Amino acid sequence: MPPQPIWDSRGWVLLGERTVNGQVDHDRIDVGRYEGKFSKLTMVVENSDLELIDFRIVFGDRTEYHPRLSHVFREGQRTRIIDLPPSEAVIRSIDIRYRNLAGGGDAHVGVWGWRTGDAVPPPAPPPAPTPPPAPAWDPKGWTLLGERTVDGRFDHDRIDVGRYEGKFSKLTMVVENGDLELIDLSIKFERGAPWHPQISHYFREGQRTRAIDFPGEQRTIKRIDFTYRNLPGGARARVAVYGLRDNPVWESRGWTMLGERTVDSRREDVDRIEVPRWERRFRKLTVVVLDADLEMIDVAVKFRGGEPFHPEVAAIFRENTRTKVIDLPGDDRAVRWIEFKYRNLSGGTRARVQVWAK
Repeated sequence: MPPQPIWDSRGWVLLGERTVNGQVDHDRIDVGRYEGKFSKLTMVVENSDLELIDFRIVFGDRTEYHPRLSHVFREGQRTRIIDLPPSEAVIRSIDIRYRNLAGGGDAHVGVWGWRTGDAVPPPAPPPAPTPPPAPAWDPKGWTLLGERTVDGRFDHDRIDVGRYEGKFSKLTMVVENGDLELIDLSIKFERGAPWHPQISHYFREGQRTRAIDFPGEQRTIKRIDFTYRNLPGGARARVAVYGLRDNPVWESRGWTMLGERTVDSRREDVDRIEVPRWERRFRKLTVVVLDADLEMIDVAVKFRGGEPFHPEVAAIFRENTRTKVIDLPGDDRAVRWIEFKYRNLSGGTRARVQVWAK
């Protein structure tokens, strides 16, 4: 990334500086009446990245001002210029709550003031050029095991996989739509205690984890648990988990193809596969996507009786990938029809969808 514009401190008064010493830290800068009155403030971050949680200014008359500054700051960045509310009172103290970001050092923070009556301070420097986009993630050969949306500051989600998916040699996690802090990842295999790979980290939108190699011979995944949170100021992140099989080729032996359809539109398209009544009952389903990328919006499986079953397969599927193996519920597993709601992704050709059952 190109270097940040240089912070020009001419005309500004340094009111104090602190080093962030922990995961969550609170510091106070005492100013006092001998410094005079200030009309503007700004805060500069150096040495490492920082999450600013709260910024509070206390005036000499005991009134307080909380500018909205909660944000993640990169090394070398600074806040906007903060206009202080009109007051005859001097600044008594400034309280800051913040924390270092994982994987970095101790951030150094300087708070600067612009005295009342001085010339207008220089404008903020222009933003740094936008860095080039990260290389697109190519999931060919990987199996999408599931995806989840992070709903809050702290969230816990689980993806159930199951032994019918087979064995995997690697796992990766892709982050979309927002920034994310991954606090813990737990993988439970068919036997043994859960395994916690060391990947606690901050992920920017469009990034993914390294390919995680599984330990030992226990490679049949039962479930994957996440603890994570959205970063302040961003949207709700979406997490997709992919597995790489020991043998990544789709092996259809033992499966029956119930039918296939071609997605005809980039808008929502609805198709149905009717299953002949003489077909035997099934316990498992999987959907294979061929020829192009596809957004699967909904799948409905209708049995002989009862309401349609909607498995959790709403996701983006790349060409030559497939859904996880879907366990069909209940005892009445005679499938009457399977209905899809989906659409082609822009820029691609028409996707072809196959349904296989076992």
